[in-house]
Amino acid sequence: MSSLSDFKCDVCVIGKGLLGSAAARHLSEMGVSVLLLGPDEPKVRSDHSGVFGSHYDSGRITRIIDTDLYCAQIAEASISRYAELEKFSGIDFFEPVGHLAVSNLDDYISKIVGTARHLGVDAKSLAASELASRFSYFSFPSGVSGVHEHSTGGHINPRNLIKAQIEMLMKAENEVINETGSAIERHDGFFQVVTQNGKAIKANKVLLASGVFSERLVDSREKLDLEICESTVVLAELGKEDAERLRGMPSVIFRQEAEYEKGVYLLPPIRYTDGKTYIKIGHSESRPMSDPDANLVKWFQGNGDPVIADWLKSQLFSLLPGISFTDIKTESCAVSRSPTGRQFIDTIEGSGIHVLLAGNGYSAKSSDELGRIAAHKVISGEVPEEYSDIDFKVKYKRT
Repeated sequence: MSSLSDFKCDVCVIGKGLLGSAAARHLSEMGVSVLLLGPDEPKVRSDHSGVFGSHYDSGRITRIIDTDLYCAQIAEASISRYAELEKFSGIDFFEPVGHLAVSNLDDYISKIVGTARHLGVDAKSLAASELASRFSYFSFPSGVSGVHEHSTGGHINPRNLIKAQIEMLMKAENEVINETGSAIERHDGFFQVVTQNGKAIKANKVLLASGVFSERLVDSREKLDLEICESTVVLAELGKEDAERLRGMPSVIFRQEAEYEKGVYLLPPIRYTDGKTYIKIGHSESRPMSDPDANLVKWFQGNGDPVIADWLKSQLFSLLPGISFTDIKTESCAVSRSPTGRQFIDTIEGSGIHVLLAGNGYSAKSSDELGRIAAHKVISGEVPEEYSDIDFKVKYKRT
């Protein structure tokens, strides 16, 4: 094993995903030395038996409008910094094509309208006839209405957002190690983080932000009250003609009382790393995974739930009836959910390890603000004054 002096830092952030990379950048900007630890994306998912990240994607919805004011506020804060992060990192990740929320549920739409008004979002309510005339390629069922968020809505490229955060971290002369953390050891006055390849990192503080794989590194008398949930997505490949026809399409959330998971979300045409252009569709709420210890890696290695995939395909064909798809494939994803619906930004009882956990399925677009909140907690012992520590407290499964 490497000696304790090989890598020294003020804070070691474990988890090189959206949350961890954002927290590392904000910690660096607060004047501390940071080491960001986490593996690269595996080249072949089906052969990989280590940790996975849910950020292995080229498109995620970004928007402010939401039924939950907290979710809208952290999204607004993050989106307000997108342009600056793109400028100074030199990496583009945000496409402001707009966002469209559609539903036949009056309560859902009225809550979104209320949040938009409260925050002064650049958004417009649309009746069914206006939806049909403005977005003629969609075919929504009768009785729906919508809210269109203009300049602040659209989609982000998670891979590029992480690259931008890491670029800023490296410009400030911090370190990144592309390895998996295997253990966190507490010593007198410092922590030692050991990697899977035997490297040792000496840090004054540790922030754990490795998503659904975090709990394996938590030394706690009680299990965290986190639920690991699984999601299935469909990627439908477009030909050049249909991709051009859908140019300028907004990201969409279509909320309904449907057979699976209350509705779907749609991403507009996005060019992926394989050089092909896809529309992505997924279900709005992920399902609890049975026995994550045994099934989590297998889930990431696979292609999701075929029953949900078939339903998603039927929804896609119904919503875009005039579009032809040259190929369709499915993929798996997983998220962690807390019982409060808020993130865990706190320290683990007895260990002193800081955590930034529980994406709750909406953290991608808001990762920069969540990283800022966590960085503030690590440095000052409390979250920024516009938030409350009690809302981010870690919950445990009491037995």
